[in-house]
Amino acid sequence: MRLILAALAVCVAGAANALTITFDNNFPNDPITASGTRQGISQGFTFNYADVYTFGNYINFHDDSGVLSTTIKPVIGGKFTVQTVDLQGWSRAFTTGSGPAPAFGTAGYNQWLSAGPSTFPTLTFSGLLNGSVVASQTFGPMALTTLSFSSAFTAIDALLVTYNSPSPLRSQLITTPNTAWCIDYCGEMWVDNLVVAPVPLPASGLLLIGAVLGLFGYRRLKTT
Repeated sequence: MRLILAALAVCVAGAANALTITFDNNFPNDPITASGTRQGISQGFTFNYADVYTFGNYINFHDDSGVLSTTIKPVIGGKFTVQTVDLQGWSRAFTTGSGPAPAFGTAGYNQWLSAGPSTFPTLTFSGLLNGSVVASQTFGPMALTTLSFSSAFTAIDALLVTYNSPSPLRSQLITTPNTAWCIDYCGEMWVDNLVVAPVPLPASGLLLIGAVLGLFGYRRLKTT
């Protein structure tokens, strides 16, 4: 009830005002949603995070037992507009050269191992409306940066974040050209401080929510 009332208060007190989702979690008290995954609630929005990467104030995407996707949406439903996000990430992924592999252990072989372009991992933000993708932006590894979303992320009802990485080899004993491979894991991406603006409810909806909050306050007065 406390979470619902907090979310209702956000809608009533300033539906068009931006708020920052900081992805605070309450591990290990947050409910389990899947093996190794829990659901957190921050600023009236739900999200999933991995048990093994519980840093408490951001979502860690990792291809070694980390969370690979999460859907961010309001506890009480409704539409919102995504404005900016803080993103940081790095890659341990490579692609071999296009020609034959030089002799293993030579300097030429070590250069050939990372001669091709590495375009992964990436993180895709997909704006959803009634289950359909209406907006999408993809970002690669970078230093900590505040990124802006396009206007297509206006009035969505959920934001799906997906970690993209192929299933590469995890060994340096590679002889196949144009082959993706990773050192232990392919990369890691952090998502934090997602700035959103709830879409204002119609006047009738705001009146109804105000009545609910008023009734709850009246009941508390009667019981004290």
